[in-house]
Amino acid sequence: MVVGIVAYLVYIFAYVGIERLISIMAKIDAVMVVVSMIFLLISILLHGLSWHVLIGGEIRGVSKTVSATIASLFASYVIPIGAASELVRLFIATRFIGIGVATTVLSILAHRISTTLAPLIALLFLIIYLRGDLVVVENATITTILAVYLVVIVFPNVLAMGLIKTRIFENLMRRYEKYLSRIIGDGVRTFSEEYRRSMSGLISGSRFPLALIISLIEWLFLVISMYAIFVALSLNRDLVIAAASIIMIQILWWILPISFAGSIGITDLLASIAYQLLNFEPGASASIVVIYRLVSLTSLLILLYPSLKILGIYPREIRRIYRESRDMKTDQAGG
Repeated sequence: MVVGIVAYLVYIFAYVGIERLISIMAKIDAVMVVVSMIFLLISILLHGLSWHVLIGGEIRGVSKTVSATIASLFASYVIPIGAASELVRLFIATRFIGIGVATTVLSILAHRISTTLAPLIALLFLIIYLRGDLVVVENATITTILAVYLVVIVFPNVLAMGLIKTRIFENLMRRYEKYLSRIIGDGVRTFSEEYRRSMSGLISGSRFPLALIISLIEWLFLVISMYAIFVALSLNRDLVIAAASIIMIQILWWILPISFAGSIGITDLLASIAYQLLNFEPGASASIVVIYRLVSLTSLLILLYPSLKILGIYPREIRRIYRESRDMKTDQAGG
C-alpha cells in the first residue's frame, strides 16, 4: 500500500500537477457528492438483496444476508487480495448465518454472473438509445470496453459456475477437504450433492431472473452515483460515459489479483489512467478517482457497524473461531 500511494503521489505531482488537482477539487459541489453517496448506499443495499434472492432466503432473514454482503465488501478494503470479498462472504454465510457451503458457493457464483450481466444489458440499451449522440472516438472506446468485459469478466464467471459440477472439481475438493473444513466446516463433505440440488432449484425457479432485475436497478443507482460525481466536478458527460466508467472500474476490480478497494494507490493510479480512455483530461481523471474512493469508503463505513451488530460479529467471536480452527489443526497433526 505504501508503494502504491507513493507511486500515485508521483503520478499526481509529475503528470497531473498538484495545483491542477487542487483547483478542480476546490470547485466541487458538496451537495452532489452527498447525492452520489446516497445513490451508492442504495446500490450497496440492493447488491445484498440480489444475493439474498439467489440464496432463496426468507424475507425475515434479509437483514443478515445484506449485512454479510456489506461486511464482505468492506473486507476488500482491509484484505488487499483479489476475491477477498467473496471469501469473507463465504466464511460469514457458513459460520455465522448457517447457510450450506454448496448453496453459498452457488449463490455467490450466480451473483457474480447477475452483477456482471446487468451492466452489459443496461449499457447496450443506453448506447442504442443515445446512438446518435455518441462521437466516433467514444463509440469505439465503449465498444472495446464492452468486448473486454464480455470476454474477461462474464465468460469466466459462467465457466466457473459449470466447472464446479465436474469431476475435476470434486477431486480437488477431496484432496483439500481437511484444509477447507477448517474454514467452512463439515459441509465440504456433502458439497457435490448439495450443489447439484441447489443448481436444480436455481435454474428451474424464478430466483435468477428476479436477482438480475434487482442487479439492473442496483447498477442504475451505481451509474447515477458516478454521474453525480461528474456533475459535482462540473464535467459535461452523459450517462453512457458514467456507465462505461463504472464498467472500467469493474474490469479492474475483477481481473486484478489484488483487491481493487484495498490496494490504495496502485488501483487509483490504474483507474486514473483508464479514465483518460474516455477523453477525461488527467486532472479530471484523478479527481473522479479521489472522490469516488472517498464516497465508496464513507458509504461502507456508514453501513459497517449496524451490519456487524446484526450478524453478531464481535472480536471475541472471531477469536473463538480462530481457536477452534487452531485446535482442529493440532488434532489433525497429532492424528
